Amino acid sequence: MYAGYFLRSCRRAPGNRGAALIILFLVMAVLSVLFTSFVSRSVYDRRATQRVYDGMQAGYLAEAGIDQVKRDLYDLFETYFMTNGRVAAAFSWFDDLTNAAALATKYPAIPTNATLPNIPNGQFTVQISSVDTSLSVPKDVTVLSTGTCNGISRTYRAVLRYSMCPSRVFDYSYFVNNFGWFSGGGITSNGDIRSNGNFDFGGNPKVNGDVFASVNPALGAAGTITGNSKKDTIAYYRNHAPDQARPTNPAADPQDIDGDSLVEEFPYADGYDGTSDRNPAQQLLDLPYLGDLQYYKNLAASYSGRISQAGAPLITNVHNGNIVLIGTDADPIEINGPVVVTGDVLIKGKVKGQGTIYAGRNVHVIADVTYVDPPVWPKPDTDPAGTDTRNNTKDFLGLAAKGNVIIGDYTRNDWKTNVGNYLKPPFTQAYEVDPTDNGIGYVTQYSGGKPYFNGNYTANDGGTKADGSSRKYYESSYTDAYVQSIAVSASSIREVNAVVFTNHAFAGKVGAFTWNGSIVSRDEALVYSGSIDINYDVRTKDKGGTQHDFFLPRELAPPHSQFVERN
Repeated sequence: MYAGYFLRSCRRAPGNRGAALIILFLVMAVLSVLFTSFVSRSVYDRRATQRVYDGMQAGYLAEAGIDQVKRDLYDLFETYFMTNGRVAAAFSWFDDLTNAAALATKYPAIPTNATLPNIPNGQFTVQISSVDTSLSVPKDVTVLSTGTCNGISRTYRAVLRYSMCPSRVFDYSYFVNNFGWFSGGGITSNGDIRSNGNFDFGGNPKVNGDVFASVNPALGAAGTITGNSKKDTIAYYRNHAPDQARPTNPAADPQDIDGDSLVEEFPYADGYDGTSDRNPAQQLLDLPYLGDLQYYKNLAASYSGRISQAGAPLITNVHNGNIVLIGTDADPIEINGPVVVTGDVLIKGKVKGQGTIYAGRNVHVIADVTYVDPPVWPKPDTDPAGTDTRNNTKDFLGLAAKGNVIIGDYTRNDWKTNVGNYLKPPFTQAYEVDPTDNGIGYVTQYSGGKPYFNGNYTANDGGTKADGSSRKYYESSYTDAYVQSIAVSASSIREVNAVVFTNHAFAGKVGAFTWNGSIVSRDEALVYSGSIDINYDVRTKDKGGTQHDFFLPRELAPPHSQFVERN
């Protein structure tokens, strides 16, 4: 009995087997749905991820198109700019780029279905949609760049600005577009110096800064630096350099100023670091050229440039003709912004304000030119940032000449004898000039259809003085008698505060002489009988950046994007 009961108790009911199968089928169905959903979601996510990725790649392609067009337009325009006088009028090159025929001539390779090696499944096309022609400079070019990758497109709109900026030649206390030469132990430069040719030292002058020389085939120069020069230690420099000389780098020795046992640092990137490195065989720096002064006239009008004295306006934007500016302690010359004088500028005395005078011919410094409120760089300096802030408001004068910058009374025989010998070949050479220089006599010959000056500044320029007598390149348009009545002798010129630029010659005769600023010229003939100290004004190196704009002569600026947005 017991065995039979056991067998009956172990036997399953007929309905249990079917229930188990149903449950199994339900579980498998759920798993199948989940699996299908998972696969579908994975495929969807993959496709969504791919679309996002393709969109990113399309965006990169669109950005690449903007970068390529920005660079290509600059390269194409630079060639045109350099061969058309390096003047503002050349910027009209951009005006018709929205015209298909003009674009095909000027920029036939504008990207159309272009590709990148690292994105093989994508391409980009760029169109120039508009050019702002309201100003001669700058030019704002609006482009639309469309990138496509695997059927996903992105279009970016960018405004590319092509403009001019103060040249890198103003990074130096002394820059000459010829062979550079410092002859004599009485010369001191507290700043870097550079030539667009060889640089030669004689008599062991002092250079508290670096020296650069350039390879220049036109001059037959290999960019060599020869001769000996000396330099100060930082300790000596701090104790002896004048107030208007740049500080050291670091501006003060690291030390525990505030007593917290931490090392203080006071870096000053543009300061003298105690070395005078020689850098031969450098690339040429392009010297800006003051051709047509219309750009600077427009600049003067845009910034309401003016010169006044004792509250009375002397120049508003542009002065047609020649002018004599004489500042006194009681009534200094006050400059604000850029101004243009179409003829000669004769200047001496006290100056205040900030700005640059552009002369259509010569600038004659006929006596000391000094600031009412000059910049000062303490040495050592534990607050260089604060010093810079204070100096940003101090006086600044720029003198830019389409002709020459001449120092001293050029009517004196000793000036003509000592300086004149260096103002003609072989110390100078013939060079290409701008066609607009014909108006002041510099187009003396043509070669290959291009105008050249023969390099002889002591010859007559074809113009006349106020009394009708012939005028030499280095002379002003005023009579010799008038110049003698207001100019001082060479030994009496002790100090000039200015950053000067000239297309042609910087020349003069001085005694014991200090120049606070910078000297930039093509040819240089400065003769001294005592000493020459050049103290670089480091504010010049900012060149219209974050601190200030002194409106110095411009060169072609690297292009930049005003803004980029996705359409």
